[in-house]
Amino acid sequence: MDPPFLKVVLLGDSGVGKTCLRSQFVHHVFTNAYKATIGGDYLTTSVSIPKHSIGNEAFVETEQGSTSMKVNLQVWDTAGQERFNSISQAFYRGADVCILVYDVTNYESVLSIRDWFSRFKEHCKVDKPGVVLVGNKIDRENDRCIDKDEIQEVLCRNNPKVNLDDYIADWDTDLLEISCKQLLLVELVFKRAASIGVQLPSGRRQSVTGFESIELNKIRRGSCAC
Repeated sequence: MDPPFLKVVLLGDSGVGKTCLRSQFVHHVFTNAYKATIGGDYLTTSVSIPKHSIGNEAFVETEQGSTSMKVNLQVWDTAGQERFNSISQAFYRGADVCILVYDVTNYESVLSIRDWFSRFKEHCKVDKPGVVLVGNKIDRENDRCIDKDEIQEVLCRNNPKVNLDDYIADWDTDLLEISCKQLLLVELVFKRAASIGVQLPSGRRQSVTGFESIELNKIRRGSCAC
């Protein structure tokens, strides 16, 4: 059987590091140069995850004796600027997992996560998508404005309309703090997204040809650091 094929969408404010996160994972390249993403685009890659990380209901046959399984990922990078929201939302449809990225040195980027997820949930048309939360820029520890153990309380207080508590099964494993400069930490993000995605009903139905086509010829593509 072919490996599962998951659609993963990166969301978060402009400048939190979404494009660098994907670039480091796919190309093993990091740059401090900043250029805002316009609209969105995707790259296709794969990741290997331990079979034990997907429980006893692994649905993909792997080689006999193998301790890991391959998962193909279509990783969408989207604009973090409000004026591009109407464009970016077209790319949310059918996503299996969203990776919500904030900057640990920017409190406003944390507060924005609820709005990003609410819009994503409205437009993805998936009943219960997987979620990975990522706090980026831990290499700037002296500038940190929020601790990891504060995130759940900040995002779930005052009974938000779309409560992340309903979508994150384990805040200890699904909330990761990283620096995009460190490849090993970046890989953990996408391995976690893959582990979550393959256990979702939508992920079990996807194949490499299972996604709707989206016209990108009118969308400008941006580069790193959005």
